[in-house]
Amino acid sequence: MLKRKLSIIGVMVLIVAMIGCSHAVSNRDDSVENNALSPAVQKTAEDIILRGDFKRSFEIHELEANGTLYYVSDPKQLLMAASEKMGQRHYSKSFTTCVVGMVGSEGGYGPTSKYQNQITVHDLCV
Repeated sequence: MLKRKLSIIGVMVLIVAMIGCSHAVSNRDDSVENNALSPAVQKTAEDIILRGDFKRSFEIHELEANGTLYYVSDPKQLLMAASEKMGQRHYSKSFTTCVVGMVGSEGGYGPTSKYQNQITVHDLCV
């Protein structure tokens, strides 16, 4: 009898936690959408060229160029294709490269928000 009551209470706690978590996610999505519409965030920027050392491993996608560390957003997977052409077939990658892309405004980038700068790669340069 006691085990059954504890099982029922455990299931109820789990259901309440799931409802609370789903509500928190929907609120976060709303705040992201509101920030995306903010005029301060939607500033136009020009593409720049950066030459530096690209590194990728667990939770790291970074480019160090001119003494600045950038979080790398590579929607076209251009850097992954370049590393495979060099014979780097494993998950971790490290090589010197040149990228053309747009630098975002200063803020917390990456999975742990440790990067203050971000570059979105549009093309690779020679």
